This record gives sequence, structure tokens and C-alpha cells, in this order.
Amino acid sequence: MSVRNELFYFSLKKFIFLGTLLIAVAMGGKALAKGGVSPMTNGIYRENIRSVQFFREGWEFSQPVIDLGSDQRLHLKFDELSEGVSNFYYTITHCDSEWYPSRILQAEYMEGFIENPVNDYAASINTTVKYTNYLLTLPNDQVRFLVSGNYLLSVYDEANKDTPVLTRRFYVLEPLTAVRGEVRNSTFEGFKGRDQEVDFNIDYSRLRIQDPRTEVKVVLMQNGRADNCLTNLKPLFVRDNLLSYDLSRENVFPGGNEFRNFDAKNIRINGLHVANIEYVNPLYHVTLLADQVQRGGDYRSERDLNGRYLIKNDRANDPDLESDYLIVHFTLEMAEPLLGGNIFVFGGLSDWHCNPVNKMNWNFEKKRYEASIMLKQGFYDYQYVYIQSGDSHIDNTLLEGSHVETENDYHLFVYYRSFASRYDKLIGYRTINSVKR
Repeated sequence: MSVRNELFYFSLKKFIFLGTLLIAVAMGGKALAKGGVSPMTNGIYRENIRSVQFFREGWEFSQPVIDLGSDQRLHLKFDELSEGVSNFYYTITHCDSEWYPSRILQAEYMEGFIENPVNDYAASINTTVKYTNYLLTLPNDQVRFLVSGNYLLSVYDEANKDTPVLTRRFYVLEPLTAVRGEVRNSTFEGFKGRDQEVDFNIDYSRLRIQDPRTEVKVVLMQNGRADNCLTNLKPLFVRDNLLSYDLSRENVFPGGNEFRNFDAKNIRINGLHVANIEYVNPLYHVTLLADQVQRGGDYRSERDLNGRYLIKNDRANDPDLESDYLIVHFTLEMAEPLLGGNIFVFGGLSDWHCNPVNKMNWNFEKKRYEASIMLKQGFYDYQYVYIQSGDSHIDNTLLEGSHVETENDYHLFVYYRSFASRYDKLIGYRTINSVKR
């Protein structure tokens, strides 16, 4: 099916979705049930805040998950494009499994002060773009977590406490269950050929759960993306303290394609997928090789970071302070523009969001889509995604294609709330890879 014919198919899906939405509104939606409060999410809310990374100490590509009461720590790193230093503070909020604020007091979920300064920072060294790099470690002398669950970290400027400059989700785990799973080709007829089925089971023999079908919730994410995670999965059967999710339709994701990537760790030579590097006062410009639409092509095994990126300068000792900022130019060649929607450069480099800064524009003369994004030196994964006008669904298959062989990480979170509890415990977590066993 051609890309243009696919647009008709997506328009039909949108019509069906809107009809379903009207029914949901009539029945009363989640936002109304939560008093109009929106779920808390990852975000960057100031233009000069860049290169936000949040991971467990020791592994830059890890999800921000630590065990309750352990010595594990999280690192938050970010840059402020400025020659000065801002007085940043942070607060922490406990959330339920759906990322709404929990109904417990701060003293119940955290030991320490309500707000604390971000006081570990340093200025960039020998870079064309001046910036200050900030580091925050959690837990620390001011903060200790008392219960498991979802947490939201909010960083704000002392000069404007009403609006955060960035927010980040993280997880504190109380490992009370054993989670096992595997990824296989979808067994449902309608999904065969391009989709991946994630089957898993949860052993809760260490807990006394009266009604596991209602007291236990699971969230399944692909490559750390929050926009397409699955949240309403129910076990196929419950027996002998085991929940089995050997489903056929509800636990299916499009396999997608391997991420494209480029190497800009050394601005003296053209790295992987780099066509040209040029200094145009006052910035370095990196032009990537032109990309093609991959939908309809055969699957090719490529090593990638599943959408993440690595900050690195091959010619420096401290990548956090000595990596420069570059203007990276992306091009996607097409015979004609896609009407009815927009194309974005997507991945960790866009903070997994689609915003004007990573939107592509159609060049009528050169017959291609183009985007220019400021990024810090390093190695980056990316994909081209499509969003139909008036919709919020991020489609990473229309332009990239989808294959069941694609290597993906699936992150499984298990929550538990008894009838007498006032918050959701995080009692299980596991990463399941579609290729590795």
C-alpha cells in the first residue's frame, strides 16, 4: 500500500477514534474522575534547557528505576545554554500507577525537605556555545524515599517557582514479585507479519493478594516511550499465585524498524551517516546524508540504541563539559509532501515528544523534508514519525515500516494496591528484549 493510500486508512481510523471518544466522554473520562487534573509527565519547559538525561548510576542507557532502601542512585544531568548560573531547586511528588498525584502526605513517602537546591554545576570548557552543566543525584543527604511507586521530579528556577523548567518521571521498586516474559511473533491473525506479542507472567507468592485481577496493575512500555504504553492488561488466568498474561491481541506492539543513527562525536571528521561538517560563525553545522522512506523495504539488522543517545566528544576528557553544541541538518527525500499531517524527527533527541523544534518542513524546490536541530556532540538514534492533523497518535511505521524481527526493549512495571491502601506500590519491574533471551 502506498504512503498516500495509507493516509486514507489513517483518516478512517481517526473517524472511528473520534466516535469512540464521544462515547467515552458521555460515560465520564479519566480526567473528570481525577477532578480535571492531567497526568504528570516528562517535559522540558524552557528553550535553553537541553540534553536532559536521567538514569541509574553506572548505566547511562538504563531506565530511572532504583530499589527501595538500596544503595542505588539516580543521576539527572542537564545543560542550561547560558554563561551564568541559575538558582535551580527541585521538588518530588509521589504518583499513582497512572501518574496522578497520590493521596499521601510528603512525610509518608519521603524523608527530607520539601524543596532542595541543585548545587552541583560547572561551566562548559572551550566550546563555541557557552552552557552550564548541572548534576543532581537521588537519593542524597537531603532526600530519602520511604515507599515504592512512581515519582515525579520537578526542577524550577528560584526566580519563577510557578513553572518548572523540566520534569522527569522515575521509579522506586519494592521487588516483591518475580516477573518473566518473552517476545514472539504475534499469534493473532490480524497482526501477523509485522507485530510483536509480549507474553509474561507474574509470581506473587510472597504476597497475600485477595483479588489480583483488580489489586494488581501492569504497565508495558516499548523502548521507554510513554505515548503508546499499554495500561489496561488483564491476566488470562490466575492460579497458584501466578498471573499469566499469555494474550493474543491486547499485548501487541508494532515491531517498527531499527532506529537510524549518526555519529557526531568528532567534529574534525565525518562520522557515521555524516555528509559534511562546517563551521559557520558562530556554530558548527553537521549535515547528514539524505534519508529515504523505508516503508515497504526488506528488514535489515542494524545495531542501535533503541532511540537513545550518548553525549560524547572523542577529543575531550569530560564529555559533559567539553562537548559542543551543533546544528544538525536532517533531510528526508520524498516525491511529494504528505498532506493532512506533519513529519517529525523523533527519539530521545526530541525528548520523545513532537514539537515545533523537531518538526520537518517541506522544501518545494528540492522535493524533500528538512529539519535543523541543535544537539550536543555525541551518538544519536532517530526515526521519522507522522502525526495526522488534529490527532495525537505518533506513528513510527508509516515512513519507517514495521518488521517482526526488529530489536526492541519492553519495560514491564507491576503495581499493587490493596483495598485498604492509599497509594500504588511498585512491586515488580523487568526489561524484556525481543531478541535476547
